[in-house]
Amino acid sequence: MKKALLQACAVCVGATGAYAGGLDRSGQGVNILFEEGNVVQLRLGYADPDVSGSQNGVPSGNVANSFFSPGLAYKHSFNDRLDFAVIYDEPFGADVSYPSAYPLSQNPLAIAGGRNNDVLRAEADVDAITALLRYKFDGGFSAIGGIRGQRADASVAVPAAAGYSFDPGAEVDFGYVVGVAWERPEIAARVSLVYNSKITHDFTGTETFNLRPPPVPAPLVSVSSETEVETPQSVNLDFQTGVAPKTLVFGSVRWVDWPQTVLAPPSYVAITGSNLVDYEDDTFTYTLGVGYQFSEAFSGAVSVGYETSTDALVSNLGPTDGFWSLGLGGTYSFEQAQISGGIRYTDIGDATTTTGGQFSGNSAWSVGLQLTYALN
Repeated sequence: MKKALLQACAVCVGATGAYAGGLDRSGQGVNILFEEGNVVQLRLGYADPDVSGSQNGVPSGNVANSFFSPGLAYKHSFNDRLDFAVIYDEPFGADVSYPSAYPLSQNPLAIAGGRNNDVLRAEADVDAITALLRYKFDGGFSAIGGIRGQRADASVAVPAAAGYSFDPGAEVDFGYVVGVAWERPEIAARVSLVYNSKITHDFTGTETFNLRPPPVPAPLVSVSSETEVETPQSVNLDFQTGVAPKTLVFGSVRWVDWPQTVLAPPSYVAITGSNLVDYEDDTFTYTLGVGYQFSEAFSGAVSVGYETSTDALVSNLGPTDGFWSLGLGGTYSFEQAQISGGIRYTDIGDATTTTGGQFSGNSAWSVGLQLTYALN
């Protein structure tokens, strides 16, 4: 039954990972390594954010599109000392679009020879497969290490910047994961500290824009360009412990080094004098919760989450700054399986964009489902 209680806590936290700071989505968790025996785990999250604001008196409507976050993991125990896991997730992503009447969706140039009939928008899809080993030492200590292969793709349009759009194509690159853990199973106590390296993607893509006068009117051109983008390094600290019969306290701290992530296509920088995407500050995200075993078949958990706001100007392609959240999760146990579900409400922090847009009163709902099946 201890396993089901842990699952309830895990899915409660997992649902909270569906909408977080910057481009963060999955949270890059490795808790499958701590499952007993050989298991397979399937997870599906869904987030429905509502992020709106205005600029120059023009409302944006809801600019944040809903999205799914799938996950799949397999863990195998070779022996009492050595475990292996492979994890598929979507660690980062974005899906933002503005209406055609919004000021930054308007191309200010007179056009000849075509224009981009587009709006201010950004899509980013990042998929990762991580292979991990965990070696257990005496005294409850263990070491974690592995490699991560990551595929990144994106598409961005900023019509106000001379009808600009950027399609970098897809790139696959690699990073690594290292960590340590300590656990005391008889009281369900565990602490893990895991470092995720940055991953550098070298894109060769296409920038499309209208040439500024002269000549007048401005023709539409496309150029090939090379752009380097890093997904950021991060550190996850996770902890849990039993505090009373049938009761577990759990929490986490996640640090993400967002200033490492800079998107600066050369033509966009030449047109505007600034980067397309960058971040001034890193983020810390905190989660704290409690789980309880209600019966032999059912366990539940509740958690609160908080991400510090930076009070810095933000990009129009991600007009949020910090959050607080409340999540609920539960697990129903069968003989070899646990089915878990979670729901989370997020109050998204107010933000001011670099162009003076004001975004406030925003929120998100997210849900998560997880199936864990023991193979032995």
